[in-house]
Amino acid sequence: MKTLWSYRLAPWLWLIQIAFVSADTVKCRSKFGNFVPEEFKFHACSRCYFYITQSRDVHFHPSLPYLVVLNNQTVYPQWTILIPDADNSTLADRVCKTTSPDMCVRWKKCCEDATQCCERHMSSPPQENGTCPRTWDGYGCWDDTKAASTAYISCPVFLQYSMSSRYAEKRCTEDATWFVLGNDSKSQMTEWTDYRKCLDKESLLVSIYLGLACNVASIALLVPAIGIFFCYRRQHRIRLHINFFGALVFFDLVAIIWDLLVAHDRLMTTDSSVSVLFQNGDFCRVLAFLRIYSNSTTYMWMFCEGFYLHRLISNAFKPPKSLLFLYVIGWGRFMVVFFFLPILCLPLAYTSLYGILRLIYDNESCWVKSSGQLQWIFFAPNLCCLIVNFFFLCNILRILLTQLQSHPNEPSNFRRALKATFVLIPLFGVQLFVTIYRLPAGRSGGPEYEKFSVCVLNSQGFFVALIFCFFNGEVISHVKRTCTRMRLMRMPTEASRGQTTATSVNFVNHGPDSHESENGTLMYESPRPSPGAGKKLYNTMELNERKYPYIPLTARKQSTSPTEI
Repeated sequence: MKTLWSYRLAPWLWLIQIAFVSADTVKCRSKFGNFVPEEFKFHACSRCYFYITQSRDVHFHPSLPYLVVLNNQTVYPQWTILIPDADNSTLADRVCKTTSPDMCVRWKKCCEDATQCCERHMSSPPQENGTCPRTWDGYGCWDDTKAASTAYISCPVFLQYSMSSRYAEKRCTEDATWFVLGNDSKSQMTEWTDYRKCLDKESLLVSIYLGLACNVASIALLVPAIGIFFCYRRQHRIRLHINFFGALVFFDLVAIIWDLLVAHDRLMTTDSSVSVLFQNGDFCRVLAFLRIYSNSTTYMWMFCEGFYLHRLISNAFKPPKSLLFLYVIGWGRFMVVFFFLPILCLPLAYTSLYGILRLIYDNESCWVKSSGQLQWIFFAPNLCCLIVNFFFLCNILRILLTQLQSHPNEPSNFRRALKATFVLIPLFGVQLFVTIYRLPAGRSGGPEYEKFSVCVLNSQGFFVALIFCFFNGEVISHVKRTCTRMRLMRMPTEASRGQTTATSVNFVNHGPDSHESENGTLMYESPRPSPGAGKKLYNTMELNERKYPYIPLTARKQSTSPTEI
């Protein structure tokens, strides 16, 4: 009986305490008014409970900042007053007995965000004229916003099926008041925030499936391409391709794991409190770090590709002798060189810095929620890589056009230069410029643009593998030669003897085992002598090469094939 009376008297004791608070005390604002911090906490938590649970049994009190039981459908009698204090375990447990454990966890998270919002607003400088006031709208925290503008925040994680990578929007009108929605009667109009994009489950699922499809398709082409390049990695540019393709495979694998274990799990789990994103475990944060690091390595390797090719074209007589510098820039990891001294460089350095700061200042929601200015730690280097590569691409186009002006009678020179430049776009990552700008949530075409951005971001490996490996004339020629060697090695001795002369003549006449040298002549790459059935055949081919080391082309090409750049 004593405990029951203490719960009944507690609300009135809180009100008496609040009544004696000085009028000059800094207050926190919600869309229902301005309150002192303690009163604001109860108001916000009452609204959080109602908005999250949508309960018909428990409602916020019409005149007090508390919850009231409306009927006998709960464990409490009708008209029981509940104090929504998430910081007090005893009072919080009383509230949680009226709802499910999942709702309870989400309600506590909402109360926590509301309290942090009040503390942040109280410590911020005074509001300036011509701005909409800082406020808590029941789900999110909004800072002062200039008139005639729109503010954005990450979607709150405690909303069902909400993804923190999306954004809610709130519009500040021309007269520096928040946009209101409701009936014509002013008493029924209230400030409105657009959270529709946070709750668009079907659109989110489509975006996830599109990303998975693009990543799987990219890996399906990148892995065989890396295997082919390993067989013909004599040239520096092939080694660069191997590392760039490896970085893309790394990024795609991490993206697939993230989409399946974090994003898809968040949307398909009915109890959001047990989702990987909500629990914010160590595995999830490590995966978030790898996601940022793998993305940064792809940008750095795009820069390395652009730097190497630009230097090769602009200064053809002094090509880079070593790729160690580019390896360090591209991977940015501990590399054992020069008496095993460790070198720590770009991508790992700035992503590690971001990870440390995120752990200290904003360690929640698996780092999906926007951290504001902190994200420029890795945004800035990635953006610089794109800008520098765009400059490289423009200068390469200028050099090609300048060189092709020496053949003014060739009408297709300009088209060749444009084609050579066009195929470099996915290698340099210039197409990623179209994904920098984000259409605001709720804006017409937003979902379609989001799906387009997902396809562009996750299909780079697919197109790079096609253009620079499977559609590359030099690679196709090497593969054909290898297939021819393997076929000849399996031929019986009798058959190979009868075909030696024909094979030698075929090689002289631009056979499949010939390739073009840098000076425009046709060269042979002699097969390696092998014991067994084809030994005499290989000896004949070697004698033939010594006799005809260089066979001039009947018609020299005007320019290098774009896919062989």
